[in-house]
Amino acid sequence: MILATDTEVGKTFIGCALAQALCHAGIVVKVRKPVETGCTSKDGQLVPADACLLWAAADKAEPLDIVCPLRFSLPVAAPQAAKHAGTSLKFDRDIAPILQPVTLTANDHAASAKSFWVIESAGGALSPLTDDHLNVQLAAFTKLPVILIAHDRLGTLSTLFAHIESLAQRAIPIAAIVLNRRPKQQDADNLTALKAWLPHLVRADSGSLPPPVVSVAQDANQQAVGLELLNTMNIQIKP
Repeated sequence: MILATDTEVGKTFIGCALAQALCHAGIVVKVRKPVETGCTSKDGQLVPADACLLWAAADKAEPLDIVCPLRFSLPVAAPQAAKHAGTSLKFDRDIAPILQPVTLTANDHAASAKSFWVIESAGGALSPLTDDHLNVQLAAFTKLPVILIAHDRLGTLSTLFAHIESLAQRAIPIAAIVLNRRPKQQDADNLTALKAWLPHLVRADSGSLPPPVVSVAQDANQQAVGLELLNTMNIQIKP
């Protein structure tokens, strides 16, 4: 499950990186971005740009309409975009049916020739997904571990800590934390600070170990980033 601290943080880049690495290893990857806003219109159809990238990274294993069935043109939070389009979004009615297959075939710890799910949220983890739930409900519903992505920039730690604690309160496991470095960003050494603070944020008496942290460059090779993440999460790709 791909979640992030905010919008435009790099969820699609990381999702595509995982999909490419898994596909290269011969794994069938099923991607989902249940809702996308800010879609452009082409030939009378709304085109979801991020979902199209995920779809291509997964070798277009399924129709795009299955990958991203809910599309809206207004580039705002999904409930607002739906309202602008004259409709509404409810989790149980609109999102749960899309994710039902995921709950039946959750990812094994070791990837095999079976399918592997990569799900991307719409916006920040604590931003509205539907009229009644936040994006974090995607992880709560599917029970998939989360890859949490944040900008690797000055000031990111406070927001990142809040998201880590929010996931812990919901008993949602974090498989990895990704600090996404954009070109020419100021180096605040968030990696060292985050590793030092994680034992305080993820309590040992909860039975969970602090998740691994990876710092990646936005302009890095996607497949290489995907392989690094899989190795970091100790996901062994089996032929």
